[in-house]
Amino acid sequence: MSELWDRYRDGWIKGDLEMLLCACAEDFFYDDPIDGRFTKAEIGDYVKSLPGAIEWTEEVAREVGGVETVWGWWRMQDQQGAALAEVGPDGVHWQKASYYAHPQITLAASKAGTSA
Repeated sequence: MSELWDRYRDGWIKGDLEMLLCACAEDFFYDDPIDGRFTKAEIGDYVKSLPGAIEWTEEVAREVGGVETVWGWWRMQDQQGAALAEVGPDGVHWQKASYYAHPQITLAASKAGTSA
């Protein structure tokens, strides 16, 4: 695991924006399929808007040519899912989240008569 990834992940877990931002590359973006895309300049407001702390587990990483790809499972209150990130020598370039469980998904599924 790279030190930059560890700092970035720990910033999410601790809610420490300075730690998170210091680990982001200048071209950083975060993709959330429900809330949208956030750049390095925007991610701080997004993190502050979250309803709680993030728990990060089940981490798997692979490094090829100095670029690390990291996958992990995250949980926050009644939400959970997976995330994939790319980390280079200059920091985290992107992270893309997906949802396994989210209140909006559960609500939409119940309205459609299906299960989430």
